[in-house]
Order: sequence, then structure tokens, then C-alpha cells
Amino acid sequence: MKQQTHIHDHLAKNSAAFGDKPALFCSDRTFSWRQLHSEIEVAAAYIASLVPNSEQQIIGLLLPNSWQFVVAYLAILRAGHIALPLDPNYKKLEIASITDQVQPVLTITDKTFAAEIPANFTKLLFEEIPQHNLPAPRLRLPAEQQIASLLFTSGTTGKPKVTAYTHANHLWNIDAVSSLWRWNHNDSLLLSLPLSHWHGLVMGIAGALRHGNTVHLHERFNAEATLSALQSGDITLFMHVPIAYFKLVELAGDQQFDISGVRLCISGSSYLPPAIWHDFKRAFGHEILERYGSSETGLIASNTLERRKPGVVGKLLPGVQMRAEPNGELAMHSSGRFLGYFKNHEATHKNTTPDGWWLTGDLGEFDDDGNLILKGRVQEKIKKLGYTVYPRDVEWALLQHDGIRDVVVIGLQDTHSLSDRIAYFTIADIAEADIEAFCKTNLPAAWRPDIIVRLPEIPKTRSGKPQLAKLKTMVV
Repeated sequence: MKQQTHIHDHLAKNSAAFGDKPALFCSDRTFSWRQLHSEIEVAAAYIASLVPNSEQQIIGLLLPNSWQFVVAYLAILRAGHIALPLDPNYKKLEIASITDQVQPVLTITDKTFAAEIPANFTKLLFEEIPQHNLPAPRLRLPAEQQIASLLFTSGTTGKPKVTAYTHANHLWNIDAVSSLWRWNHNDSLLLSLPLSHWHGLVMGIAGALRHGNTVHLHERFNAEATLSALQSGDITLFMHVPIAYFKLVELAGDQQFDISGVRLCISGSSYLPPAIWHDFKRAFGHEILERYGSSETGLIASNTLERRKPGVVGKLLPGVQMRAEPNGELAMHSSGRFLGYFKNHEATHKNTTPDGWWLTGDLGEFDDDGNLILKGRVQEKIKKLGYTVYPRDVEWALLQHDGIRDVVVIGLQDTHSLSDRIAYFTIADIAEADIEAFCKTNLPAAWRPDIIVRLPEIPKTRSGKPQLAKLKTMVV
């Protein structure tokens, strides 16, 4: 068998090695590795017969988390082309903006979502892919040159941009943590992360494919369904964003649950408040392993099985280099970072140092043990009363109060003063006056709020990042 340098190469490997072992459990269908491989080969041959293969073409993919998504995505890769997953939560105008920018030659969808795709773009309904093999050539380039996916960033303030990743980029990220997490073929993965985003697509689908894992795929995150699956004994590995752990803790209340069949719970994509880490350990007996990365950088750092420290994202992964620029911004380099923003050289150049390091937009520092502690985003840095205030520090301090369950701190420019105003957006069981009293007693004057907005829920992206632009509209 040829060397497995591309994501889809692991299909044939797993079919031969694991055969009838379950590869994918969905609500309406189950696949063994042999069946999944066969289904993807059929779809890939048909796609290759439709799309010119003299060079890589972009193929859109608008489907929910489902076996159809998995088959279509891997069939696009097997045919040699580039997958452009579109979030099913996008509205028609958002999809039109994306497709106009990227111009897919074909978009695979189903009857539910077909109407969301602009009429001038070619569609292929998944259910119309014929169930027989067609001889068709497949395009294959070196893994470090062949683009696997175009993914949209889930930014908190700016317009999303398109990130381009090769097969080699994706697989590097998986291999960078496999030994650290002891991730191997014995694991079974509960996956409800959106497959249209980096976390679910790479660490979920490609990661399970790389290791030959059984995947229990949920269409979306639901706290009750997730808890049931974690208690079943069928799951050893669970990855999600902090908001999912917050919802599980909220569901648990004062109860305790046995999920001892789960080997590892991992959090990424945004900051995990230490309070949630401790509450999850109390309710479920698990210390969440936090890791750090982004849609542009891939994975950068991770805690370990032996040492999981709340509030820090762990040590740099092997092969990752990082340094602080003069303004404190972290810059990095690794083989797992993306190629650049697709058809946006200006944005790529703006975020790249003269010697080729990527500017992460994050502020951070290393503790005495070499663990990375993130302090917030460069554009979120606050200047007040002559001091530099980092939102992450203030949020950590506020979460030490048992009555504050979640909080986002942002700075608002004051045109009448040299100081910024500080706004707190909180989910809290205590009154605004009690928050102010706690701040007066425990926080330095520069950290204290000018505005407090108590909310039933903080608006966040699907990857769990607060929607800062939306929050700012609540106070300006």
C-alpha cells in the first residue's frame, strides 16, 4: 500500500486493517470502515467525472453534520479537489457573499439547503449521486501542495476570511498531539462540533480517520444527548468548545455523574474559564485538557495528560516556534499553519512578519514552568487611568466570585478622555450593586467597570468565541 501522506489515504488503510469495525454511527445509518471506504470511492468517482481534473477545483459543501457530509467531504478529497464547507447556519446572503468570493465550480447539498445556494451556481444533490462506480482519473499532488480545505475564520470582530490548508497541514496538527494525548485506534470519538469549521473537520473527522477511530456523530451539540452519550461507556474521547462544557455544568447543577468510560475531555477554539474547569471536575470527575490554536495557525500549545492546569493552555507543541513582538503580540511558525488567506494577499501580508512568522493577534506570557498563559487579543487591550488592562485578567478575577457564572470584558473608546471605558457583560446570580461592591473590594481601580450589562446568555460564535461587535452595540 502506498504511503499515507494524504487524508483520504487512511480510508483504504482503515478498510484493510479494521474491516467490519464501526467507523461512523449516525442517527439514521451506521458504517463499518469497509462500507465507508466503498461509499466514498463511488462518490469520488462520480465527482471526478463531473469536475475537470487538470488542476484542483473548489467544490462547495452545504450539508449539516451527517454521514452525507462525511462521505461528500472525503469524496472531494479523494477526487483530488478542494472542499469548501459552508455552515448550514449561514443565511442565503452570507452564502452568496462566500460563493461570489470563492467561486466553487460545484456545490454538493441536499433538498433542504438547495434553495440557499445562489441560482447561478451549479448544484449537485447528494441523493442524486449514482450508486455505481465510474472509471475516472483522480488528481494527486504532493501532500504539502495539494489543498484539502478552504475554511472560513470565526472571527469575533472582523469579517470572516478564507483560510487555505493542505493535506500535510491538517495531518501535521493531528500528529502533533497524538502522542501527547495517547490518541490511538482504540479511541471512540463523540463528535458534535460543526464539521464546517476547523475544529470539527480536522481534529474530528480527519483525526478519527488518521487513527481508525469509531465516530459517534451528532448533528449539533445538545447537553442532554451529550451527557447520555458520555455516560454510555461507548465514548473514550470528547472534544468541544468551552460553551459546551458550560452547558454541561449548567445541566449538572449540584448533581454528580459517572462518565468514567471517557478517557479524555478536550477544550479548544476559545478561552476556558477556570471556574468551568473546576465545576466540570466536581460534577463529572474529569479534568478538562485545554489546548490552544486558531483557524490560521493550527494547533500551537496543549496541556498534557499528566498536567492539566486551569487558566493556561500548556506548553508549545513539538515543531512550534513562538516569540513576542515589540507590542507584545505573539508570533508563531510551524508546519501546521495555513498557507494564507485565499485570494487575499493583502490580509496575509498584513499579518505576516518580514521573516515569515504569523502574527496571532494574541497577547500572552510564559510562566516559570513554560506554560503559555493568554492575556487576550491585541485589539482588546484596554488603556485606563494610565494602566494597560488585559480583559482576560479581569475576567479571571471576576469568575472567582461564585455568583458570576460567565463574563466578557471589553474596552470602549472614550472620545472625551484619554482613558477607555470598561464594560462587563455577565451571566450572574447577583445584582449589579453586588458586582460593583466585589470589584471595589478586590480589583484595582483601573479594572473596575464603567458599565455592567447583565445578560441571560452571552452571544457567542459556534466555536464559542464572544461576539464582541454585537456586545458593543448594546452599550453604544
